[in-house]
Amino acid sequence: MGKVFLWIAAVLLIVFTVKTQYLTSKTWTPFKEGCMAGGTATEAQCVCLSNYVHKNFSDNEVEKIMQGTITDPAVRRKVEETVRVGAKACKAP
Repeated sequence: MGKVFLWIAAVLLIVFTVKTQYLTSKTWTPFKEGCMAGGTATEAQCVCLSNYVHKNFSDNEVEKIMQGTITDPAVRRKVEETVRVGAKACKAP
């Protein structure tokens, strides 16, 4: 019985390590901080917008959005539309 608990603990440790090191977004916090720096949104609105944007774009795409290096006009329009819709959805009542 002790070996079973040891194996379960080992598996949970591996899952925790993988989740914290490889599955967390590296751009979520910088995106939220950039939103907060704008000065017109609350922290809750910026958290909501960051979640919304990260549901629609990958970390690499969000990094390009923050750097302003998107050159394709179609992708740029998609980004603008997503941010506009997300900001409207996250607006406080």
